[in-house]
Amino acid sequence: MTLYGYAGKILRINLSKGRITVHNVTESSLKMYLGGTGLAVRILWDYLKPKVDPLSSENKFIIATGPFTGTLIPGSGSVEFCFKSPLTCIWGETRAGGRFGPKVKFAGYDLIVIEGSSDKPVYIYIHDDIVEIKDASHIWGKTVHESTEILLEETSRDASVACIGPAGERLVRFANVMVDYDRAAGRCGGGAVLGSKKVKAIVVDGDKDIAIARPREFYEAALEAINAVKAQQIRLGRYGTLGGLASLNKTGALPTKNFQTTFFEEAEKISGETLAEKYLIKPRACFACPIGCGRYVWVPWGKYKTPPHEGMEYETVDMLGCQTLVSDLEALIKASYLCNQYGIDTISTGNVIAFAIEAFERGLITEKDTGGLKLEWGNPDVVLSLIEMIARREGIGHLLAEGVKRVSEKIGGKAVDFACHVKGLEVPAHDPRATSKSFAIQYAIGNPRGACHIEPVWPGLWDFSRIDLGLREYGLPWPPLSRFDEEEVDKRVQAYRLLILYGELAGILGICRFPMQSRYDNALNLDRIVKLLTSLTGWDISAKELLLISERVYTLKRAFNVREGITRKDDRLPKRLMEPVKTGPSQGQRVVNLDRMLDKFYEVMGWDRDTGRPTYDKLVELGLADIAVILWR
Repeated sequence: MTLYGYAGKILRINLSKGRITVHNVTESSLKMYLGGTGLAVRILWDYLKPKVDPLSSENKFIIATGPFTGTLIPGSGSVEFCFKSPLTCIWGETRAGGRFGPKVKFAGYDLIVIEGSSDKPVYIYIHDDIVEIKDASHIWGKTVHESTEILLEETSRDASVACIGPAGERLVRFANVMVDYDRAAGRCGGGAVLGSKKVKAIVVDGDKDIAIARPREFYEAALEAINAVKAQQIRLGRYGTLGGLASLNKTGALPTKNFQTTFFEEAEKISGETLAEKYLIKPRACFACPIGCGRYVWVPWGKYKTPPHEGMEYETVDMLGCQTLVSDLEALIKASYLCNQYGIDTISTGNVIAFAIEAFERGLITEKDTGGLKLEWGNPDVVLSLIEMIARREGIGHLLAEGVKRVSEKIGGKAVDFACHVKGLEVPAHDPRATSKSFAIQYAIGNPRGACHIEPVWPGLWDFSRIDLGLREYGLPWPPLSRFDEEEVDKRVQAYRLLILYGELAGILGICRFPMQSRYDNALNLDRIVKLLTSLTGWDISAKELLLISERVYTLKRAFNVREGITRKDDRLPKRLMEPVKTGPSQGQRVVNLDRMLDKFYEVMGWDRDTGRPTYDKLVELGLADIAVILWR
């Protein structure tokens, strides 16, 4: 039987036993979870024992594609990596663009499950039905670009490479997996998981087709979506994600100086417009993307000379620049390049560096700890030095490589008061006090992996936009509230629940969130997604059924975390983000209704109010009765 939209296979690679097996995906499981993170979380729930050490051979690393991956649908170059996070010890999920996801699908696999660990460095080479575990001793220790180039020469220039750098090898807890040189699957420490398994890279090439149930109807729906995305994401293509930095600063919503304020006086020097004028070579796009938000940049000469590479996202510039008060754009381009080469997450790296500078300023870290390095605000050389030390786990970098939560607990005392993380995941460059009060729910509870600005959804999608997500008939309040409005808690939480279910679809279906997050006439709204999915698979799935699948997957991620020990007490914001903003246009703004929002969120999700555990009845309603028995026994 043909599975339209799917490869129909799961590849399983056991490194400890050197065993490679292929399993069929059943239609019933696909209709239950659709694919991507849906299948991945079910596998991790079923086959990963609770409380395992994330850096042990017992952890599993799943490469997940969805039905949309590798098709004409805009943004279908996505791949999701899922595992138990070594940074947070709960659900770990991170996404990358590029060509890797489509190549996995073209090779004939929906998911790849890597388990066990190797005694020596290896890389995995996949070309259609040929799967090999090959020696990687000759590239162990090399940077991402060096390793990728060698592997493409050894295998095929048409292949796609997912690779770790020296940081992953040294088990830096927020190490990346880097795809196609510079596309970062950045959060939660997936690079450290691969490093613990001695896997340097996965190289994939494939030539198989994706069967489509109703080709003409699907082509027309995809073309409509492509044209809509082109029309709505012009600025994102022109300036990349960094294009929003200057406007966020003007409204007082730019996290600065380890979240002490939300306004940076020198923001214009590091804006997307300045980058485009002085250092941009050209925009770059992932597979099947009409936007091209990637920035291919360089610094051709001078102190911070940097070769051409892809980087300089908004999060990178804010966390390494505004948060450390560095306004030298050339130095930040160099910093971004180093993070990509070593394979470390720029969000966690910038956060922990800003924390370290503040700790040094307060006398909690001294020159004795840093080997004589003075950690000063606004000093680009300090930032560059610390990136090197973290990636190589040298000196103070060995401690900082553990992430801000562990560092603050090691230092003790007042350090925990300005450690900005949720459940161990460092807070990214959006402040719930100044950007949108919906971010308070997003960071505290909305994302199963911890503090995250975009997964499963960017909360400002509702607060700032005049778009039609196709969710009004399911109760999305209209018009949106003001970003500062906290009084109508019920309305805000009701809206956020629907946004979560909509946003969760990206990881399940295998697409980038940007085509789903246009501000006005939303390009990939729910109606268009249903049209694309039904014509691709041939299945009769309604929008309501699609949201139910999304809720099932999202709730299962929460169940995974509950099994690992997460309760309501962990659904909190860091102390600093509960304090008023000190300066700038948002001065005085604070989060005051977090507990009320949590109460309402648990209620609308069907979770126990006291513990945050999905109720027995809710799990049964979602078709997860077997999980209800385990969670409530």
